[in-house]
Amino acid sequence: MPESSASSNDIASTLLAASFALAFLLLLIGSVVKYFSRAKSVVPIVENDPEQPMGLLPPSLPVGKVATWWCHRVDVLGLLLMSTIFLFFALSQAAAQKEGSTPPLTSSALVANIVVFAFLVAVVTIIVWWRVKPVVWLGLRWRQWPLFFCIGPAAVIVMWIIMGMLQQYGYIAWAENLVGNDSMQDAVKLLREGNDALTVSLMAFSAAIVAPIAEEVIFRGYLYPVAKHFAGRSTAIIATSLIFAAGHGNVPLMLPLFLLGILMACAYEWTGSLWAAISIHFFFNTATVSLQLAMRAGLFTLPETMP
Repeated sequence: MPESSASSNDIASTLLAASFALAFLLLLIGSVVKYFSRAKSVVPIVENDPEQPMGLLPPSLPVGKVATWWCHRVDVLGLLLMSTIFLFFALSQAAAQKEGSTPPLTSSALVANIVVFAFLVAVVTIIVWWRVKPVVWLGLRWRQWPLFFCIGPAAVIVMWIIMGMLQQYGYIAWAENLVGNDSMQDAVKLLREGNDALTVSLMAFSAAIVAPIAEEVIFRGYLYPVAKHFAGRSTAIIATSLIFAAGHGNVPLMLPLFLLGILMACAYEWTGSLWAAISIHFFFNTATVSLQLAMRAGLFTLPETMP
């Protein structure tokens, strides 16, 4: 590989690692700020004062609809574990691109990928299960089901507008040149150019079904409320969205994926149900899969990202 290409991929690895480091730093700072803010805002109770109850009363502040009461200090380890796993995924992908040895997406590789995601979902579920059942934890008893079919398509339109603007103003081309990699994901290339029907079908299933469910349980369902509990809502949204974006290992697409992560976290916070975030992820990926398959007939020029 030419020296300039290797240098570009070193930049990619550095940016990915720096993104995770920045996310951890934000969480650390947010946790410290929240701790001292809560300590200062506690209302002292004067002993034998009949107008005040006994004890220390923390102020009642609006915190959104995503509950964090179930979070425990052990979840800090869970957050670090999941983040480290996705850091490893990202750096492995960058290293493979540097060596020019990115493995092809075969049916067996896709099955292995599905199994890995199922395992990670099982891990976070087991961590949480002894405190709260998934139906309550993830807000799965959602009574506003019609919103599922509204939130997702609306978010897709917003994201395509954003991505179109990034493309139009040269951000994608600049980022590709910076790291020396094409922003088109291998999954997109497979859907557009793959010849094996089984592999293409597995890729479509993984993108449209597995990723929206598994990644939302991990990132919005687990990492976000844990980060929110310890570091505050705004810090949690930014930090977990940054981890989500960097975890895909594609530097040119980090900015749109970061914005998509923020959008999904806000939807979860607004509704209190993970179904809202899954809706956005599902419709975004499904629309991309459908249109990429249509491109095989030469009908469309499309966005090329699937989280």
